[in-house]
Amino acid sequence: MSVPIEITDLRVAYESDVEILRGVNLCAAANTMTAIIGPNGAGKSTLLKGVAGVAPVTRGEVKLGERRVEGLPTVDLVKAGISFVPQESSVFGQMTVAENLRLGGWHRRSERDWLNQRVQACGALFESIRPYLERKAGDLSGGQQKLVEIARGLVGEPSLLLLDEPTAGLSPVMVREVYRELARLKERRSVTVLLVEQNVREALEVADRVYVLAMGQNDTEGTAEDVSERLESIVRNWMSREGSGVVS
Repeated sequence: MSVPIEITDLRVAYESDVEILRGVNLCAAANTMTAIIGPNGAGKSTLLKGVAGVAPVTRGEVKLGERRVEGLPTVDLVKAGISFVPQESSVFGQMTVAENLRLGGWHRRSERDWLNQRVQACGALFESIRPYLERKAGDLSGGQQKLVEIARGLVGEPSLLLLDEPTAGLSPVMVREVYRELARLKERRSVTVLLVEQNVREALEVADRVYVLAMGQNDTEGTAEDVSERLESIVRNWMSREGSGVVS
């Protein structure tokens, strides 16, 4: 069941004297899709990694529903309903699509009937991979492989899905394919989604609300419509600001 997420004063530091996140706040209602945008180096991916338990949170709170989850081991975060799809490819190319999906329910692998049903259900979610469940995942296009990763992230019935730049490195055609399927996922309203994306226009088309980060802090926020109307000035602001977080 989808639940809201509330992030308060979240700080992440890989080294004791180098903070990547410096007090980020975010609130997303259940069954919504929230886009997180900003310049390179702003801390967008680090925010997702902090929530997913793969980056060290040094201060702040992450509440999933009524439960605080910051600092929990990754296995406990998965059991709490958090699913993280990283930017880097994580498809096992020599395994079939169905076998890749099955890994998404590994923490409940003893429930064989349930897992079989979830693999079939999630394999049918996206039209682009539905016919290829028994094909090796490495034979699929880059966009299809990313959809396999997203479907795998949904197998465990998470309440929160974290998507880190799902279209990174994809061609424009594949970007449109991934976002067409994300729009269909949003229509189902079955999971809360936090989406980090550099393809800002595409992200705004599917998002309910948008947060802009810069230098590891909140910059601005608003509805997708509001941010779309202000996008040119927002981008101009983060590109012109000294120390905006842009890296070469």
